[in-house]
Amino acid sequence: MNKAARYDVAIVGGGMVGAVAAVALSQAGFDVALVEAKAPPAFDAGAEFDLRQSAIAPGPRRLLDNLGLWQTIAAERICAFTGMKVWDAGHHAELFLENTAVGLPELGHIVENGLVVATAWQALDQVDVFCPALLADLTVEPDCARLTLDDDSELTARLVVGAEGANSAVRDAAGIKTTGWSYHQRCTVGAVTPERHHRHIAWQRFTETGPVAFLPLADGRCSLAWHADDALAAELAALDDAAFCARLSAASEHVLGEIVSIDTRAAFPLKLMHAERYVDPRVALIGDAAHVLHPMAGQGVNLGLLDVAELVHALEAGRAAQADAGALAYLKRYQRARMADNMAMLAATDGLKRLYGSANPMLRELRAWAITGATALAPVRRLMLGQAVGLSGSQARLLR
Repeated sequence: MNKAARYDVAIVGGGMVGAVAAVALSQAGFDVALVEAKAPPAFDAGAEFDLRQSAIAPGPRRLLDNLGLWQTIAAERICAFTGMKVWDAGHHAELFLENTAVGLPELGHIVENGLVVATAWQALDQVDVFCPALLADLTVEPDCARLTLDDDSELTARLVVGAEGANSAVRDAAGIKTTGWSYHQRCTVGAVTPERHHRHIAWQRFTETGPVAFLPLADGRCSLAWHADDALAAELAALDDAAFCARLSAASEHVLGEIVSIDTRAAFPLKLMHAERYVDPRVALIGDAAHVLHPMAGQGVNLGLLDVAELVHALEAGRAAQADAGALAYLKRYQRARMADNMAMLAATDGLKRLYGSANPMLRELRAWAITGATALAPVRRLMLGQAVGLSGSQARLLR
């Protein structure tokens, strides 16, 4: 085999989490290969907003900043938000979480997924990129992982990282099982124009068929995330734009006035999935390859970026101890650092989905009590915000 085809780390999947991982590991001094099926387009600030938006929390933003990516991202059309308002349909109970409770200038930034991907790809100058390429076969040997791509080319790495999403070929090839279920819901997304400005607040109303959320965009519009049971989602998809906007105005209780218009909309299915382990000899999973949660809390991408920081931290510790990048003892450090936190967030979002998806009158009262209690108790609000902003006290270099 060609010597140039040997790497410390081969990452399969060049989306948000995989591309950032490639940048992070290459900057940490590892020889990195990235395998991706399709190169992303360059970011076009004149195009319509990406249908997929993420609320990047301050913790993961530190990672992007430390990698030199945030300056480029922040120069584009991102939007800071300073508060989150949550309320329950049918009750007066509401919860407002503000940045001042955690002493930060903002709670996060709404960023187009395509912008993060394009920015990370621009920083892959020290990474060997195999694209377009798919993983055809993976063989794990005592001293390396051997990857065969769909064009019959081969490469070897001390460690292969699965970062290609919920349908991870690396995870399947490694025989790592998952648990999970469908929520029988779909999330409808699109950029909406409300009658009133969003005031840099993220708005979310819980209904029995799923939450309706508005995330602030830089031009005064909002990114919609309407989680709805499959039957309702199909009904909404069949509406023309005027009828859809009328339904959305009512579903959001006109919190921002009438919804004037919506651009291109799309819907995607929602599910929970968790890998039974994140690592095996010479294999590690990050991002959606390891965990998929209900998006109501907007934490999916943040969890994946925190995975990246902890994986780099573990591999650097291994290298300092003269272990190679695939040493299982150090991969398990990564797993210990991330699995408990990820499972806690999966459990929390799953519990909220079930709590707010029930018409049981006792649970409705419990929801109202929970919101009222969180509003009244400042320590509870601070705890919730601490989790939401991703500042958990990690010792990972890239999060400091």
